[in-house]
Amino acid sequence: MPPIKKGEHLRNEDYRRAVASLPCCACGIVGYSQAAHANHGKGAGLKTDDRTCFALCCDRPGVKGCHPKFDQYELYPKAAAALVAEAWGADTRRRLVLMGKWPKDLPKLEEVADVLER
Repeated sequence: MPPIKKGEHLRNEDYRRAVASLPCCACGIVGYSQAAHANHGKGAGLKTDDRTCFALCCDRPGVKGCHPKFDQYELYPKAAAALVAEAWGADTRRRLVLMGKWPKDLPKLEEVADVLER
């Protein structure tokens, strides 16, 4: 995926909700997902583009969710987490397009446009 230029980070609640409707990318549990942003490419108080999100589960009584584990590098070391986040983000985008859940008003990334043309 080509880098997204600074200042072009989009926020879209409909997209984040669509991502959160998917099972957790790490453990597969259904019904507890949140839209997780990659840890790389962030700054103080900044998140990456919403279109790079992927589903990870939240904490629930007695269980630490995959989202906080991912953010604290308990699932993968930092370098591996960056690669995993990129792969999960790409898979999430393809899944949302194929499921017809991509928000109509949200510009598509180049790779998603390619999937739609097939």
